[in-house]
Amino acid sequence: MKNILKVWLRKNQQNSDSTEFTARVVVKGMKGMTDIVDELIKEGISVNRETALDLIYRFNRKSADLVLSGYNVNNGLVNLRSSVRGPLNDGKWNPAVNWVDVTITHGKDMYEAVAKTTVELLGEKDEPLESYNLSNQKNQFIESPQNSQRAVNTNTPTLKIAGEPACGMAFRQWLCRA
Repeated sequence: MKNILKVWLRKNQQNSDSTEFTARVVVKGMKGMTDIVDELIKEGISVNRETALDLIYRFNRKSADLVLSGYNVNNGLVNLRSSVRGPLNDGKWNPAVNWVDVTITHGKDMYEAVAKTTVELLGEKDEPLESYNLSNQKNQFIESPQNSQRAVNTNTPTLKIAGEPACGMAFRQWLCRA
């Protein structure tokens, strides 16, 4: 199966080069374990849904157990490797600064799937820069059930520039006399 990944082009706002773009992938939605098993059933898998889910959950649990026991786990799709992060001061574990992490890299199956993927450019889509007023901590992000995007209360910026300090927006005002 050949995959098609649709993307919108967006001007790179961090670069003055007007010909440089970044790509934003069009996200179609979210699929979980049960959704994937349902897709497999549609394709004609000869195992019932509960058995398939049980097998996958056991596989994931066993993979986690093995990687967190010191094994490097290669399941074809991804490679898992455990590591310890943070400095061990005086050779002692400190849960405040140390933690266990798992590094995930592409496996053979993922590399092959990426090689079969085509990127379809949908054109340029300028997105306005978002600004947030963080001075009022009571303004919270609210989940919108209609379109599952986040609604944001945007207010007039409360940044006040006094004098000519050489930092942030004040520096720009001082430099450009704007």
